[in-house]
Amino acid sequence: EQQRQRMARMQARDSAYDAPLAIDRGKLEARSEKDESATAPMTASATSNGNASDLYAAALRAGLGGQNIDPNGQNSKEDFFNADLKDLGYLPNRVVPQQSPFELKRGSVIPATLITGINSDLPGRITAQVSQNVYDSATGHRLLIPQGAKLFGRYDSKVSFGQSRVLVVWSDIIFPNGSTLQIGGMAGTDAEGYGGFNDKVNNHYLKTFGSAVMIALIGTGIDMAVPQSSTLATQDTASDAARRNFAETFGRVADRTIQRNMDVQPTLEIRPGYKFNVLVEQDIVFPGRYRN
Repeated sequence: EQQRQRMARMQARDSAYDAPLAIDRGKLEARSEKDESATAPMTASATSNGNASDLYAAALRAGLGGQNIDPNGQNSKEDFFNADLKDLGYLPNRVVPQQSPFELKRGSVIPATLITGINSDLPGRITAQVSQNVYDSATGHRLLIPQGAKLFGRYDSKVSFGQSRVLVVWSDIIFPNGSTLQIGGMAGTDAEGYGGFNDKVNNHYLKTFGSAVMIALIGTGIDMAVPQSSTLATQDTASDAARRNFAETFGRVADRTIQRNMDVQPTLEIRPGYKFNVLVEQDIVFPGRYRN
């Protein structure tokens, strides 16, 4: 019986394949309109999603444009390293012969000792004294700058939070015979060759945190002195209003005072007698051997 039913179904299916097909245009058009109406919201949603994606991409690009996408500066480091290696092969520069036997080449140092102290709270001028004789770079036998010559310079008083070194530049050399040589603004380094001077640093921690502790103690004392209202009261009393107004006013004053103390820059102090070097940044040609 099952075999007979299976054969009947197969014959019915074959006859359906062989029968001529009649297409109903009305039903086909109705189905087409139904499909279009169903796909319209999907198209609008896709369009809106596409617009949202474009807006998000534009916002992302704008946000990245306002930020540093290379926070560690790796690109600038590579540019700095490759700045002088653009053209491989022969160097365009030639060896420059010595202009005078009385030359002090760049990279030389002038040892000196600080005479006037430095305090970074205010800008100022400073003087120092050359502590050793300085000879020419070629032979090291021709005296160019004698021991005892004076140095005149200035220091930078702009100090950022966490800074511990003072930037110093020297502008003049005053020789014992009265002659003067202007050297522009050559940098001063410490005895080990590090840029700037480093001696005493005052970060004003006592002023910053001491004022915060004092304000907290005063506020606590006044708050304890004001009598507290009963917990059963349903309305604010005069003491509650006074306590609330005092807390708001005192909080603003405390924040302003602490913020002002946080903005105080560290004080860097370099005491007289500090030993340092003046780094020669340009070749210096002297008229001859120094004679007093």
